[in-house]
Amino acid sequence: MNQLLKEIRLMLYLLQWVLFLSFFSFYMQSSANHDTFYFLLLGLVVVYAGVLWYALPRKSWFFLGLVDLGVALLFIVLTGKSNSPFMLYAYTTLLWLTAVLRLEQFLLVAALFLLAYFVLQAWIPHDLLLPQPYLDHLRLLLDILLWISLSYWVFTMIKQLKGAYSKCLQIYLFMRRMSEKEQNIYLTNEAEKTVKRMFRAENAYLCLFEEREGDGNWRRDYFVQRLLDLGAEGLEHLTLLPLHDFTGREDTYACMPLRQDGRSVGCLLLSVSPKRQVSRYECLLLRMMAVVICQHVKQNRVRYEMARSLHREMRRKLAQDMHDGLAQQLFFLSAQLFQIKQTLPPEARESSLERLQQMEERIQWCHSEVREYITHLRDARPTQRITEAVQQLLKRITVGTGLDVDFVTRGRLGEEPLPILDAIYRLVEEASANVVKHAAASRLEVTVEASSLQITVRIKDDGIGFLPEEKADLKNSYGLLGMRERIAEVGGTLHIQSRPNEGTEIVAIVPKKGVEMYG
Repeated sequence: MNQLLKEIRLMLYLLQWVLFLSFFSFYMQSSANHDTFYFLLLGLVVVYAGVLWYALPRKSWFFLGLVDLGVALLFIVLTGKSNSPFMLYAYTTLLWLTAVLRLEQFLLVAALFLLAYFVLQAWIPHDLLLPQPYLDHLRLLLDILLWISLSYWVFTMIKQLKGAYSKCLQIYLFMRRMSEKEQNIYLTNEAEKTVKRMFRAENAYLCLFEEREGDGNWRRDYFVQRLLDLGAEGLEHLTLLPLHDFTGREDTYACMPLRQDGRSVGCLLLSVSPKRQVSRYECLLLRMMAVVICQHVKQNRVRYEMARSLHREMRRKLAQDMHDGLAQQLFFLSAQLFQIKQTLPPEARESSLERLQQMEERIQWCHSEVREYITHLRDARPTQRITEAVQQLLKRITVGTGLDVDFVTRGRLGEEPLPILDAIYRLVEEASANVVKHAAASRLEVTVEASSLQITVRIKDDGIGFLPEEKADLKNSYGLLGMRERIAEVGGTLHIQSRPNEGTEIVAIVPKKGVEMYG
C-alpha cells in the first residue's frame, strides 16, 4: 500500500510539471512583456521542484504544498485570474496533496488558497489573457483531467467503502461467533484473529486483567503483566505504547482500553508501524470491538456468578442430605454395635469381640469419611496443603492393614485450582482403597511430582494385579471409570499398567494452570 501511494505521488508530480512547462511554453508565445519576471519565477519553481523531489518520502508535504500553491497563486493573479490556465496547475497541486495529507490538513491548505486568491484578485489589477485557440486547448485539457480525477476518486471511494464493509462484516461475524460461545478462551482467540484480519497486524493480543484462569497463552500473559506494570488500568483512550516483547525487541502497539462500569477490564493490543497514525475510522472500529468484548465479558461474569451460586446451593443441599441421612445412619449403626458388644454373653465375647471391634473401627472410619465429605462440600476452600492431606489420607486408609506405605513428593505444588487438587486427592483415595480391598499387596508407593508444566501422580503396588482390558469391559467397574473421569475433567490423562501377579501401577498426568492448550 505504501509503495502504491508513493507511485501515485510520483505520477501526480510528473503530470504537474508537464502541465507547468506546457503553460509556460504557451505564455512564451503570447503577447506578454514580462519575460524576465517569468524566467525568474521559473528558476524559483525549478529550485522548489528539487526540494520537493528530495522531500518525497518525508514529512514536509504540508509546507511544500503551501509553497507550491503560493507560486501557482502568483501565476494565476498575473495571468488572467479565474481564466488563467495556471488554475489547472493549482488543481493538480491540490490533487496530489489529497494523497499525502490528512483530511484536516488538506482542508486547511485549500481554505488558505481560496482566501489568498480572492484577496490578491482584488489587489492586483494586472490581467493577461491567452489567444482563444490556446484557451480552448487548455480548457479541453482541464475537462479531460477533471473527468479522469473524478473517475479516480470514485474508484478510490468505492474501494474504501468496500474495505469499510468488509471490516464491519468481520465485526458482525465476530459478534455472531461470540453469541454461540461462553468461555473467555474462545473470546480471546476469536478477537485476536479478527483484529489481525481487520488491520493486517502482525500481532494482536486481548489482555483481560481479571479473567485469566486457564488462559493457556504465555505470550498473552506476558503482555498482561507488562500492561499492569505500566499502569494501563488508568488508560481511557486509544494510546500508542512502545513495549518490549518476550525476546527483548521493542515494538509499537496500539492499546485500546476496555472499560466497563467505570473500571478497566483489560486492553486490546495490536502491533502497528512506529510512524503510522491510527485514523479516526480505525479508532471507531476498535471502539466497536471493545464494546462487543466488554459486553461478552459482562455476560460471562453473570453466567459464572449464576453457576457459582447454583453450585454452592447444590453443595449445601447435598451436604445437608448426607448429614441427615448417611451420617445419622452410620452413627446409629455404631451405637447399635456398641450395645451388641455390651450385651454379649461372656462365653461368646472372646470369639466375637475382635471382629466386632474391627467392624466398629470400619464404621467409625466411614463416619469420619462422611464427615469429611460434608466439610468439603460446605467449604470449597482447602484447609491444608495437598501433600499433608494425601499423607493423612494414606495413614487413615492403611492403618491396621500391615501395608508398607512409601509417600514421596518432588517439586513444589503452587496455588493450583481447587478442581485439580480435589482430583489428585480423590485419585489417591480411590486407588489406595482398591489396593487395600483387592490387591493383597504388601507395599504401596505413592509419588506426587510437580514440574513447571504438569503434576504427575503415581500409585504403585506389588499385589496380585489384573488385566486392565478385562476391567474395562465390566459394567460395574465404577472405580476405574470414576478415576478416569476425574482426571479428564481437569485436562489430564490416566494410564494403568497391570499384569496378574505383577502388581499395578496407575499414572496420572495433570497439566498445570495456563498450559492446558499446549497438551
